[in-house]
Amino acid sequence: METTAKKQISERQLSVIREKRNRLKEISAPFKALVKDGEINTINQGLTALYASQGHSDLKTLRQWNEAGKRVKKGEHALLLWGKPKGRKRREQPEDGREVDSLDFFPICFVFSVNQVEDRRA
Repeated sequence: METTAKKQISERQLSVIREKRNRLKEISAPFKALVKDGEINTINQGLTALYASQGHSDLKTLRQWNEAGKRVKKGEHALLLWGKPKGRKRREQPEDGREVDSLDFFPICFVFSVNQVEDRRA
């Protein structure tokens, strides 16, 4: 029964990740075109500018903030960026013939801004 509960949790977590990935793809779409046109270098550069326009700066991962002696404030939600692709072998086309989005090869990176953290309490 314990493995079933773990499996259900994993399936829920996977569902949340898929949801976040799809949301990040939607947000990234205009920046993908700007990269193609050479107006910006990376999609993350566009995402970072978008977050900055919303008042977020100095983006770091949870681990980076913890190492800096900070903690994320209760109730804050992570901002999403694209991570570096892992060293996995890519298949050019899936066997079912559907088109592959190049963003499918990039993991999601969860970051927080300086506005979302506070000093750790001793």
